[in-house]
Amino acid sequence: MVKIIPDSVGKLWNEWDVRIMVVISLCLQILLILFGSRRKYIAKPWLRIVTRTAYLSADWVAAVALGMISSFQQGENDPESSTHSNSRQNLMVFWVPFLLLHLGGPDTITAYSLEDNALCLRHLLGLLVQVGTALYIFLQSWTASQYQLSSLAIPIFVSGIIKYGERTWVLRSASSERFRELLLPPPNQSDYAEFATEYYSKEIRGEPAAFSLIPEAPFIPGVHPTIAEAKPLHEAYQLFKILKRLYADLILDHYDELWCNYMISDHPFDYVFKLLEIELGFMYDVLYTKANIVYSLTGIIFRSISLVCCISTFFVYCLVIDKHHYSTIDVAITYLLSVGAIALELYAIAALVLTDWTQYWLSKYKHWLTSLNIG
Repeated sequence: MVKIIPDSVGKLWNEWDVRIMVVISLCLQILLILFGSRRKYIAKPWLRIVTRTAYLSADWVAAVALGMISSFQQGENDPESSTHSNSRQNLMVFWVPFLLLHLGGPDTITAYSLEDNALCLRHLLGLLVQVGTALYIFLQSWTASQYQLSSLAIPIFVSGIIKYGERTWVLRSASSERFRELLLPPPNQSDYAEFATEYYSKEIRGEPAAFSLIPEAPFIPGVHPTIAEAKPLHEAYQLFKILKRLYADLILDHYDELWCNYMISDHPFDYVFKLLEIELGFMYDVLYTKANIVYSLTGIIFRSISLVCCISTFFVYCLVIDKHHYSTIDVAITYLLSVGAIALELYAIAALVLTDWTQYWLSKYKHWLTSLNIG
């Protein structure tokens, strides 16, 4: 009987499948963080193809790699293969929290299209399942001989859960239903109840119910940033706060229309286009990236925790763990995952500093760094 796939090829794949999938998962994360936000201002077909392919493949590859590691651990725990377990000791279980970190995705892209935001419940279920699977693999391999390596994986677990939780929360915030709820003002039922009670009591007594119009407050236009060069940024942010209601199918009130008319009319066309470019950039970040949480105190705290976890794990792994018991290729892949995690965190922080959001915040509080960023 002729086999289509030779036994040597199958044996080679069984030896390298987990390693290949883990490296591919890291490569997909690099592609996403590099190109995830560039489609905001680059309309090239190749960029859309690469980004969409990486976005659709990243979660699948990481989840499959988790399943492969789980199957590998089951095989290692099999009594029939116990004689080979000492010779096949490796760091695959230590890769599990890195895969969880990959499932959290980069800050530059959480959704490729608006429909992805509506799948927040699916991502929540994925969060529970993948975290449960990772913990199962992790606890199953916890032994006295592997205590140092298992303990070292805990900080990466914390970072991975933070990243995955952020992604799920951001997807829910950007979903059309939740986005609309956040923009709707709270109902003022007390005023209406008081007005209705007074109206019906006068109607019962036969008294005329007179209505008086509240005089409209005068419109005082103007955005006054602390730095003159930041005026387009502040006006674009004001436009963003007003016009994002249109994305939620809400109407603009009279003052909103006056603000928009003030900031767009009587300006050169190139200035208006610059405002719209910045405003649409803010809107894109809210709908397709982790901007809702990244540009906040909570996001800064999470970034700091994640970076500290990755750096501390890398140095402890380099200085404490005895690597002579593991294969050279597995040690090299572990170094690659650790350095890759640190590099992705540092790139995300650098990208965070160089965005319009940060420039707006710095100029708002008269920070001297703004003069270095704007221009």
